[in-house]
Amino acid sequence: MTGVTDDSNSALPLQDDAAAESPGAASKPIGVLVKSFAVIEAMADLGEPAPLREVARVTGLPKGTLFRVLQTLVQLGYVNQIGKTGSYHLSSKVYYLGRNARLEDLKMKVLPQMRVLHRRFNETVNLGVLDGIFVYYIAAIEAQRALSWYVPAGTRDMFHSTALGRAIVAHLPEEQRDALVTRGALESRTARTTISPDALRAVLAGVRDDGVAREVEENDDGVACIGAPVFLDGRVAASVSLSIPTNRYSAELGDEVAAALRELDLRF
Repeated sequence: MTGVTDDSNSALPLQDDAAAESPGAASKPIGVLVKSFAVIEAMADLGEPAPLREVARVTGLPKGTLFRVLQTLVQLGYVNQIGKTGSYHLSSKVYYLGRNARLEDLKMKVLPQMRVLHRRFNETVNLGVLDGIFVYYIAAIEAQRALSWYVPAGTRDMFHSTALGRAIVAHLPEEQRDALVTRGALESRTARTTISPDALRAVLAGVRDDGVAREVEENDDGVACIGAPVFLDGRVAASVSLSIPTNRYSAELGDEVAAALRELDLRF
């Protein structure tokens, strides 16, 4: 619930607070955390399930200490064990954290450019990445207007009906791009949605030629979007778009936004 804080730690003994504020406390590593991360890093380097003795060999930790660390990580969901006495491997929870960290790095790179667009047009600016056949919103700056269109971070939309998705997919390798186009029936979001694979291929070709993706009321009635790809190390990694209510949208504004997107440095 927004605005409610958890006070469950308020009953900790006062000496804990005093110890935390003592000289050098902030710079002294907590031993069990050091061991836990050493285990996680070692298992990531191993890259496959490993028995206790192998993890002990790589980490240099005593087997008794290592067993306790591993069992704690299993309880927390960061490590899985194959059977009660089998090998250990990292869980998907670790990879989820890694993915979020990469997305956070990407977001920090692109946010300054998003703010440039927001200041110029005062329309909602979105940042998204491809997630299978979906585009996943990882950041948004909302327009400061009485009427605006805002999609919160964490939302997913279909790639084929959004400027965000099209801007990414258009710049994928041909084989990967075509696999997405033909993966299944293209869902109609509105009466205007492009749902023919051949028509979508033509749209994506136009995106590559133009440098930007456009859609007017194909994903949501009353909303137009224009997006451009974001490249990381020479490969398309994400896209940025502006969402504009159709009562403010015009072909001239669309061209102005497209030109602004092309001017941005979205290669990192």
